Amino acid sequence: MNVVLVCIQNYHSYILVNIQQLIKLGHKKIYVLTHNELFHYFIEYISYITLIDIHQLNDSYNFYDKTTLNKSFRNGFWTFTSLRFFYIYEFMNQYNISDVIHIENDVLLYYNCDILHEKLNKKYMYIPFDTMTRNIASIVYIPNNVIFKNILDKYDFNLNDMENFYKIRLYNCIENFPIFMNDDICSEEYKFVTYNFPTFKIVFDAAAMGQYLGGIDPLNNSSNTIGFVNETCIIKYNNFRFIWKYEDNIKKPFLIIYDKEVPIFNLHIHSKQLINFV
Repeated sequence: MNVVLVCIQNYHSYILVNIQQLIKLGHKKIYVLTHNELFHYFIEYISYITLIDIHQLNDSYNFYDKTTLNKSFRNGFWTFTSLRFFYIYEFMNQYNISDVIHIENDVLLYYNCDILHEKLNKKYMYIPFDTMTRNIASIVYIPNNVIFKNILDKYDFNLNDMENFYKIRLYNCIENFPIFMNDDICSEEYKFVTYNFPTFKIVFDAAAMGQYLGGIDPLNNSSNTIGFVNETCIIKYNNFRFIWKYEDNIKKPFLIIYDKEVPIFNLHIHSKQLINFV
């Protein structure tokens, strides 16, 4: 599996903790798509990662010029969160790369992505949803450039990334990374966000787990927000217990659900304090 990170314009040092964790987990194909003027930040890991200059990628969608998303808020945050997908597509297309796991820079993995390989249906993109109508692209699986192009061709340049993929999912081209254990007697929305748990037998963090354990982005709230309960996510993780165990020299989180220890594949460290969770 190929792991792809994207760093557009706004460099933050916590991406290096992310990379350290990927290396520790044994990932051999790690790509960082960024500006060549930022390459020097990654020199320490140059023997483990491949740096891709986004200036050298094609721009077949011309997303940045066409989008109406806010380009000034936090130095382009809303625009860049969508722009990354178009860079990833161009990278996959130009370099003939398939089987991509893309994670956001503040997301930590706790398992090597190769364990997912046999569980993924290569006809679909995978992404976690925390409601029926909201996805969070903390972790994304993209099978190949052809399927990804079919998805991006439907992308609404006027909507942000959290609004786009749930609409595109209606075209039957996107599957769920489950955020909790499934339960057939619960609501349809609960069934939706937990769909595919029997296949993976592991849960993925869209955002709410990492927010509860580590708090939210200090740019949103500078006070201590550890224990934050995401107001939108239908799973309220404060009602459950988390434990940490060492396996293969990796500190790993587990969610206790009805006396079962359920492995957590990733945590979205919204507070950006990744060093506290490795």
